[in-house]
Amino acid sequence: MKTKLNFHHVGTLVDDMQSAVSNYKNIFGQNCASQIFRIETQKVDVCFIQIADESFIELVQPYSEESKVFNLLKKRVTYYHIGYKVDNITEAVAELEMQDFKAMEYFFSEAFEGKRCIFLFSPDAHLFELIEA
Repeated sequence: MKTKLNFHHVGTLVDDMQSAVSNYKNIFGQNCASQIFRIETQKVDVCFIQIADESFIELVQPYSEESKVFNLLKKRVTYYHIGYKVDNITEAVAELEMQDFKAMEYFFSEAFEGKRCIFLFSPDAHLFELIEA
């Protein structure tokens, strides 16, 4: 693949953001957590826990039953996705689609300063998130 995928985070679903943030602060220190962002297009709140330089756990809590992840959390599926930053998101999507990845719709994320993002399913049914660098 020509486009480099730069690991950024693993997304996990939580049903109590404050409790999850508190638990991670006990492990990684009081300054490990970002602010909590509301992602209107996805109907979720997110918070990033820094676990190493440029490596994060993204805590994702649906705030509406209309969120696409609400039923996953209800079934106790908590692993959600792997996020990568890319320099050229359009090129990266095209390359992954050539490898049988299935792209969802682009959206702009408040958690990434309004930058364009997209989720894609791998041929193995793993969910990738690409974020404009």
